[in-house]
Amino acid sequence: MDIRTNYNSNNYTIHVGHSIFETYINYYTSKYNDVFYLIDEYVFDLYKEMFLTFENVIKVPRGESFKDIYHVMDTIDFLLSNEIKRNSLIVVIGGGATGDAGAFLSSILLRGTDYIHVPTTLLSHDSSIGGKTAINRPLGKNLVGTFYRPKGVIYDLNFLETLSNEELLSGFGEVVKHAMLNNKNTVNHLIEVTKNKINLKELEPFIISGIKTKMYYVTVDETESNLRRSLNLGHTLGHALEYEYKLKHGHAIILGLLFTLFLSNKILDTQFDLNYYKKYFNTIGYNISYLYDLAEDNLINLMSVDKKNSVSNMINFVLLKDYGVPVFKGIEKIKLKKYLKEFQELI
Repeated sequence: MDIRTNYNSNNYTIHVGHSIFETYINYYTSKYNDVFYLIDEYVFDLYKEMFLTFENVIKVPRGESFKDIYHVMDTIDFLLSNEIKRNSLIVVIGGGATGDAGAFLSSILLRGTDYIHVPTTLLSHDSSIGGKTAINRPLGKNLVGTFYRPKGVIYDLNFLETLSNEELLSGFGEVVKHAMLNNKNTVNHLIEVTKNKINLKELEPFIISGIKTKMYYVTVDETESNLRRSLNLGHTLGHALEYEYKLKHGHAIILGLLFTLFLSNKILDTQFDLNYYKKYFNTIGYNISYLYDLAEDNLINLMSVDKKNSVSNMINFVLLKDYGVPVFKGIEKIKLKKYLKEFQELI
């Protein structure tokens, strides 16, 4: 399936399917004289034979390790020493973190070099779409970045077959988020087909649906000035938990979603069943125990530097008035600490 973006200009296609990598990698690379491949070292080892014919391969550190300014600058220096030109193509192959950092260096190298995404994880079905790029800093995640669209996205679902259960759970966090931003029927259907175990084949329609949901938000608000902020559902506390406890991204987002539902009940008078979701997330493999003894002050400090904040002493959250009805709410730090304590007692 091909999903085309719908901007006023500079559109690109997200190709989704099985065994499509070779066809589309040839399609894109044939347009350029010089192509450089940034490949997650773990992915390279898994699929070494697939990459044998590639020239100019750069193996980059696995996962979040690559989202470091020193690794990014080392990679840029290597590319420059190998005479990369502005009209070259960079192919970024790996999970969400590889995509974030690879896209970031593409956006700043020679004031912008073409790149395509080849996501290889469930998580990166989200991060590879929308043109966000980022690296981390000591104060938090994704604090340095740009908006820079790829020339295309090749999402070959065969890559997902080698994912560990941990990686599957991490990616599933974004699938749940997209379902909650869609409607109640989507959430109920997702829970029904995954209530005992996450099955990749059952997930494929939700992956497509999630991509379309994200495309809706990023097309109407590419630079996150308004509606696109909805995609940060679960991410305010989630990013802080990820950074504080070194959790996988999607695991942290699931915990952040639980807190979002709690806040929605408290502030918007909704009736989300926290016990139902807690039991469901526990059943399919998420460790909820991180929520029992939160380091509130540390987490609030991390949330304070979140790039979505706009007013001093207030931390911005995306809440849900209902499934598919996101609401933006700023919460004072002193109230937020109180809510975190109440949440721990309730959960």
